[in-house]
Amino acid sequence: MMVFELLNVRTMLMFGAVSSLILAGVMTYFSIARRTYPGFHYWTGGVVSAGLGGVVISLRGIVPDFISIILGNFLLLLLPLMFTKGLIAFVDVPNRVRVVNSVVLFFFTLVLLWATYIEPSLRVRIVCFCLIMAFFFFEALVIAIKYIPPVLGEQDWLIVASIIFSIFGLLFRVVVVSLHDHVSLFNNTEIFQGIAISMSILAAIASGYSFLILNTHRMENDLSAANKRIEALANVDGVTSIFNRRYFDTKLELEIKRLQRSSLPISLVMADVDCFKQYNDTYGHQAGDDCLREVAAVFKKSCRRVSDIAARYGGEEFIMLLPNTDLHGAETVAGGIQKAIDSLAIPHKASTVSDAITLSIGVASVNSSRSVSSGELVSYVDQALYRSKKNGKNQIQIYEEQS
Repeated sequence: MMVFELLNVRTMLMFGAVSSLILAGVMTYFSIARRTYPGFHYWTGGVVSAGLGGVVISLRGIVPDFISIILGNFLLLLLPLMFTKGLIAFVDVPNRVRVVNSVVLFFFTLVLLWATYIEPSLRVRIVCFCLIMAFFFFEALVIAIKYIPPVLGEQDWLIVASIIFSIFGLLFRVVVVSLHDHVSLFNNTEIFQGIAISMSILAAIASGYSFLILNTHRMENDLSAANKRIEALANVDGVTSIFNRRYFDTKLELEIKRLQRSSLPISLVMADVDCFKQYNDTYGHQAGDDCLREVAAVFKKSCRRVSDIAARYGGEEFIMLLPNTDLHGAETVAGGIQKAIDSLAIPHKASTVSDAITLSIGVASVNSSRSVSSGELVSYVDQALYRSKKNGKNQIQIYEEQS
């Protein structure tokens, strides 16, 4: 523990200042080479200000008191203020100028001038400075706790911990200074004063690094969200906005494996829009796309459970995956789809079946009595659909698993 007694405070301040300026350089490079969010430049400015403040204060006795005390303290005080302003920009909340902040800064100025030129008192300056620094850090803490979770989807506990550590270090120094008769800035002969100063320096540096990590955290979240959006777009049909064949094939493979392990049935419903080529030729491709969208909406609405999946299988073909559904249940769903399409009554004067859009539908279902591949199940429902079209269209045909 003697190390804290032997450390020269001027050296400690200079070390903290240089470390802060190095961190500021890293943050500046980061803002150039990587994406940064609103508020990052405020955090960088706060770290620069703290570094310059440390340099100026460490030159006490070499430069005029106005520079080493007044300017130095204000430069250090900018650290939590800039952190708070950066957080406000980062989380995008209204930046209301608080009257209390202006009052606190005015009060600090008066006390600093009085304790420097009228009745010089290092103890008063340190206590006042630490309390006001803690006040501004607390303001940053409130913003972090309240507004970071909605932005990140979770709390960034590193930034919270670093701010709390900063507040604790400042209050600890207030206690140490208040309890000791002899207070000296550079003649460090008391172990707790050394610990308190070291904590303040480490807390400031840790806060700067935590804001750097906070920016990276948000960048990773945004990248993950962008990848999910891209993945979602890759799984959705561009015309109908329901799932595409790629997604359907993937889910079918997974559901077959899952249901076979659970000894549960699985069913497919496949439909084809009757005489769709003639519909396009008669009404145009735009009307054809609108027709497909209405059919897709019926399929999507027919998905009653989260595990049910409706997809555009290709062209005018649609397919529905019904996990844990037996043949009777799948046939009921198919009947509901057919009735819903009939109720739409989409005109189709070129149809050889009806004067409105109709569907040919095939249904297939398998249970877990034997192993079946996804390709086999699709071939079953495709055979049922083929029979539906061959037998006159606008009907439902069932493929029953052969025992």
